[in-house]
Amino acid sequence: MNRVWQYHFGRGLVETTSDLGFSGGQASHRELLDWLASELVARNWSLKELHRLIVTSVTYQQASQPRAECLAVDADNRLLWRSSPRRLEAESVRDSMLSVSGQLNEQRGGPSFMDFRPYTYKTTQYYEPIDPVGPEFNRRSIYRFWARGGRNPLLDTFDCPDSATAAPRRGNTTTPLQALSLMNNSFTLRMADHFAERLTRERPTGVKQQVGRAFELAFGRSPSVEELRESVGFVSEHGLAAFCRVLFNSNGFLYVN
Repeated sequence: MNRVWQYHFGRGLVETTSDLGFSGGQASHRELLDWLASELVARNWSLKELHRLIVTSVTYQQASQPRAECLAVDADNRLLWRSSPRRLEAESVRDSMLSVSGQLNEQRGGPSFMDFRPYTYKTTQYYEPIDPVGPEFNRRSIYRFWARGGRNPLLDTFDCPDSATAAPRRGNTTTPLQALSLMNNSFTLRMADHFAERLTRERPTGVKQQVGRAFELAFGRSPSVEELRESVGFVSEHGLAAFCRVLFNSNGFLYVN
């Protein structure tokens, strides 16, 4: 078995996730599908064993760097010659902003938090979106109270599914509203201010140190010489909070490569 075939779940064996029959899409690697099925049986029907096989494969651990010769043959990466960059889900975007700003409430379990105000008008229940402030509302998005019709402007912009409908796959769009939300949304502005306060508190010695710490928190790496120079100039002109909003809007923060 070729090692590049050991994993094909990043995009799915079949594009039509809700239809695996004759009217659905064709499997990209039929032999791989048969082999995975035989491995599941051989491993005593253990899904954990199968998952371990997949995530430790060479293909799963590939880099996302493009190669011109491969793009010319398989631009959609159906053959998985690289790791396909993917954008964070809406909930992960919100949670990441809370985390890097130091505002994430790590409380587990218990009642959910509500980011809407329910009210009744003429026997009909309505939900008014709000932007509540406080540690009790800064928990992970998995603890958000979901209600049909209770929308969140930031999450909706990043294709958060509507709980009133069912779909086989979550949408993944790229729109100008997403950039606007990461620049002007009240939650974004508040988290950017907290992020800037955290950088000032943890690195009080100067702008260069604050920029370096910001890159560590947002991207998990240090800035290059050019990035450091451009970032320091931006902070000097527009302030640290504005720089934090730029980081929220960057591909390095929003995409897993």
